[in-house]
Amino acid sequence: GKKKIESEGSNKVSLTKADFGKMEIVGQFNLGFILARDHRNQNLWILDQHGCDEIKNFERLIRETKIHEQRLIAPLQLELSPSEEDCVIENMEIFEVNGFRFAFDETKPPRQRLSLTALPHSGSGGDGRTAVQFGVDDVGALCGMLGADGASSVMGYGAGTGTGADGSGMGGMNHAVKRYAGAGGRNVGKGAIVRLPKAVAMFASRACRHSIMIGTALSEKQMVDVVEGMEAVEQPWNCPHGRPTMRHVSELGSVLEDDEEIFQDVWLPSGEQSFSQR
Repeated sequence: GKKKIESEGSNKVSLTKADFGKMEIVGQFNLGFILARDHRNQNLWILDQHGCDEIKNFERLIRETKIHEQRLIAPLQLELSPSEEDCVIENMEIFEVNGFRFAFDETKPPRQRLSLTALPHSGSGGDGRTAVQFGVDDVGALCGMLGADGASSVMGYGAGTGTGADGSGMGGMNHAVKRYAGAGGRNVGKGAIVRLPKAVAMFASRACRHSIMIGTALSEKQMVDVVEGMEAVEQPWNCPHGRPTMRHVSELGSVLEDDEEIFQDVWLPSGEQSFSQR
């Protein structure tokens, strides 16, 4: 919950997640950034309004989204390794949240007791983007992420690592996939669900499209909501794509003590009042 961020020169400034809830909004800069003052250390910070909203939305999607399923015309017999079969049975809830459905036949021999009855399905969202494609190989991929041993006929972990907007291609391995899929979901808090890399990439893309955009004028209340909301984010320091969500601007303590009138009133586009440094 604590981060040391480099300021100008060689100094490093510490910031904790609890500090976000105590920051004072100074104003909006260039319709894309929020200036806020940290009262604990009297530091001035500049926060990327899109990046901050994006990481909050991304972590919410990772935690809460239940991927839709598409029923198969007929059950598909799987031949898994013993470890993978046990993994699916023991983690059935995780597979179901990720959009998989299975039928279990205890009369069949080990490795052949599971049949796939539904696969994850995600549409394009109506914005012209390619829908993310999931397949039977992703069963083995998710087993690998959950720690199952042994190769199976569904090709193991590698099948789930496509990372483009449509979930395809290894070349697009992005920050979100490396950080969140690689950590088995542990970077988005307690109770987080393990997600396939292609699903993580899909959530990062969705979070980007549905977050506050650069160029959007914000009221003081909207800026407060963005900044204070970072306190509840598990990893608030970077957006899903790896860009920093904030930068340290200046240390203000001694300046503010010497001059109480250093701040002047500024009117935001909404008509609400905030403050801006001279």
